[in-house]
Amino acid sequence: MSKICVVIPTYNEAKNLPKLINILEKVLQKLDFQIIVIDDNSPDETANIAEKLNSRYKNIMVQRRLGKLGIGSAVSEGLKLALSFQDLEYIVTIDADLSHDPREVTYLLREAERTDLVQGSRYMNGSRIIGLGLSRRVASYTANLLCRLLLTTGLREHTTYFRVYSRRCAKIVTESVHCSRYEWAIGSLLVAKKHKLTIKEVPITFAKRTSGKSKLKFQDVLLWLSYLVKTLPMHLAVQIQEV
Repeated sequence: MSKICVVIPTYNEAKNLPKLINILEKVLQKLDFQIIVIDDNSPDETANIAEKLNSRYKNIMVQRRLGKLGIGSAVSEGLKLALSFQDLEYIVTIDADLSHDPREVTYLLREAERTDLVQGSRYMNGSRIIGLGLSRRVASYTANLLCRLLLTTGLREHTTYFRVYSRRCAKIVTESVHCSRYEWAIGSLLVAKKHKLTIKEVPITFAKRTSGKSKLKFQDVLLWLSYLVKTLPMHLAVQIQEV
């Protein structure tokens, strides 16, 4: 059994996953932890690589899915698997493409001791963005600003999955959020706020991937915008009721 689980959703990350896991194994070696890889049937055999890494480290669970079902559903499935460990305390979610610095995981875990959900943020004092083009920066910043203003979250970051969930928080969001793609990131934050769970933003380093291709497509952006439009009236209705 493990007190900490690190959930890594993957699709065609054969080049990045070994480096990510090797760093995680090093920085977390003094802790009781398990790694859960949720793979969406990667053609580049990412799942096979994860299983070979487990033959070395003995603490990696690989969940093979039938196809590309969406990052939100992958994160949710990983959280549910992590919750099956009875002594679990915290669940870390991190991207497999090395855009999140795995050396910062211990820092996020320290912050998690005093809150229900730690959100790694690219838009706070102390954060760094490396290698990302201007257009991508503007699009990301605008998306997060819209979430902050329209959904009145009080947060600067809503769209990155570099987080730490308490057991209680993970249970609530997996039971309450039912979308499957990138919009899951926003939905889970809204559910946490609805249940009055504490959320803390901390600055992180975010880097452009150096290997492989981004999974974010124009269709995903449209679905994300559609989700925001659908969510806004419900959010406003709740706000009015509370007043």
